[in-house]
Amino acid sequence: MQILFLQLFYKKIIIVLVMDLCWLRVPQWEKHGGLLHGFLGRRGGKSAGPYASLNLSFRVGDDSQVVKDNICDVKRAVGVHDARIVTMKQMHGDQILEVKDRNIKEAGEADGMATGEKGLFLGVLTADCVPILFTVSGKKLAAAVHAGWRGTLAGIAPKMVDYLKERYDVNPASMEVALGPAIGLCCYEIGPDVSLSLVRQWGNLAEQCLHTKGDKKFLDLRALNSLLLERAGIPQAKIINIGPCTSCAAEDFFSFRREKKETGRQLSFIGWL
Repeated sequence: MQILFLQLFYKKIIIVLVMDLCWLRVPQWEKHGGLLHGFLGRRGGKSAGPYASLNLSFRVGDDSQVVKDNICDVKRAVGVHDARIVTMKQMHGDQILEVKDRNIKEAGEADGMATGEKGLFLGVLTADCVPILFTVSGKKLAAAVHAGWRGTLAGIAPKMVDYLKERYDVNPASMEVALGPAIGLCCYEIGPDVSLSLVRQWGNLAEQCLHTKGDKKFLDLRALNSLLLERAGIPQAKIINIGPCTSCAAEDFFSFRREKKETGRQLSFIGWL
């Protein structure tokens, strides 16, 4: 295993390279013994064409056997050979599910999952939307959220904070959150209907994350989710943004906005051994 330490976006990140696969880890989380997490990119898989090469979604038109092979390679590389990586049928909404069953591959229709079970890893599939991973100091809890603009409008990230607080009796001040690679302000043009809806819902927080260039509006989706998480009670120091703009980093990440057509999905995962 080769581990490189880089300075990226003013924060140190850990880049792990195994078997031609590459994923990002949060250095602040290395203190949590037994916690496995990562934000994978598109390199190192077997998929071809628009899905090249580490597509991990069965829902985009890729060959299902190739996707299975990619998943096996990922599990072997990250060290969870006998464990389950559970994903969900992402709906761009605010539904949250608790996952306890190790025998399922997909939890159901949702955009957030939480678990207190060891050996069960939660996965989010993205190609521009924000993957958000949660852990809690002193507890073996893990949660994962998929936040596009619709989910952000619905408040999926702060709703996960409330869910963990109510379901597991967790103080938001003890939560730690990482927001992974997603489309950036530089590339995420949105229509006036979307910007208006976000401002109506989130007021000044949304306005801080909207920028105008000529007659076009651009949204900083990760920044808005970070502000919403902070307002929900998570300390700013425990909210970490990691990784580049997916639309800009064409060789490393899938981007639906960049391709404007079929493309693969990268996986972000979290769980406890």
